[in-house]
Amino acid sequence: MADLINIIKDLGLSTKGAKIYLAALELGEASVQQLAEKSKLKRTTLYYVLDELVEAGVLVPTKTGRKVYYVPEQPANLLKNAKENISNFEDSLKLLEDKAATTNKKPRIYFLYGSAGFKQVWDLILATKEKEYRIITEAVNFLDYVRESYILNEIIAKKKKLGVMSRQLITNSEEARKIVAKDGRENRVSKILPSIYKLPFTEIITESLSAFVSPRFNNMIFVVEDESFAKTRRSMFEMLWEATH
Repeated sequence: MADLINIIKDLGLSTKGAKIYLAALELGEASVQQLAEKSKLKRTTLYYVLDELVEAGVLVPTKTGRKVYYVPEQPANLLKNAKENISNFEDSLKLLEDKAATTNKKPRIYFLYGSAGFKQVWDLILATKEKEYRIITEAVNFLDYVRESYILNEIIAKKKKLGVMSRQLITNSEEARKIVAKDGRENRVSKILPSIYKLPFTEIITESLSAFVSPRFNNMIFVVEDESFAKTRRSMFEMLWEATH
């Protein structure tokens, strides 16, 4: 029962809404009193939730005499409606993105952790649709976050598919040279920094954000999403890039 309620909630319903819809499915056509008894919710709770379910097209009210009954929409129809809504949203996505681009975005800082945070930060980076980003790193091993197959298939492969290039400043080490040897296969150009420079955090810089990642500090990741900050970091990168041979 709990699994069914969670599945129904994925349609955008609250827990109470999901319980009422499931009760309506089992009853077929039901009064408020019957729905309250079946869902084990108070009648006073039902009234405001029912309005939401009717507006969402999940329940259809009918009248017999002066009494109101509720008929549940069939699950197949709800799935069809959900797909149509997603399709409509996809059709309007470009317009919505253009609208968002015209507004002044406030600077934001995200603190992320673990595997989920690592994946999220790369989703943010790749979603910028920029054709180049800059990396400053100490050749750390990100396998503390994800499997190597994820790095190859979900980051590097997507980067290549999008035609994204990267420039990398990397501290000299045996591991660093192994990474640099793969530059051509991974759409990257690298310059090696002297080993005296310690870079506990890897920084990834785009036009709109800077992400700092380190498996050495409790797998902590933080992202500064601000064009002015990113511009400053890009300028710092370019100064180092030009000074490194």
